[in-house]
Amino acid sequence: MTAIRFANATQKDATAITDCINAAYLSAREYLTDLPDVTAGIDQDIADNRVVIAVSDDRLAGVIIFARQGAEMKVFNLAVSPMAQGQGIAGKLLARVEAEARDAGCTLMVLRTHRLMRDPRAIYAHLGWIETEVSGNSVAMQKTLEAD
Repeated sequence: MTAIRFANATQKDATAITDCINAAYLSAREYLTDLPDVTAGIDQDIADNRVVIAVSDDRLAGVIIFARQGAEMKVFNLAVSPMAQGQGIAGKLLARVEAEARDAGCTLMVLRTHRLMRDPRAIYAHLGWIETEVSGNSVAMQKTLEAD
């Protein structure tokens, strides 16, 4: 496995981030007709939120978009390029956010995903996230951060 390096995204990464997210969600779009445009506003996300990218072989392999909201760290989007899936990149990106959340004094991480996105839901569950609400096709998940 090639070494993964992580970096804070800048505006020059916006096109690569958009391409990565589009590729990651491509198969889901085939069966999720109500999936929102998950690439809209990437430039604004980079300006307003924390955006961390995972780079492998000088190619963007994954991205996570998140922000602190009070005592919670909210994950807005997580995508791993199909060419990099199966290498643990999603878990590593989430671990980076969790470490940052702990450093910021957050006690909870939260996110929403689509009810029919079974693989991501399974990954989150494997990483200690629990489902707290299902409303229509939206699933709310959280991970409580224990004090060290």
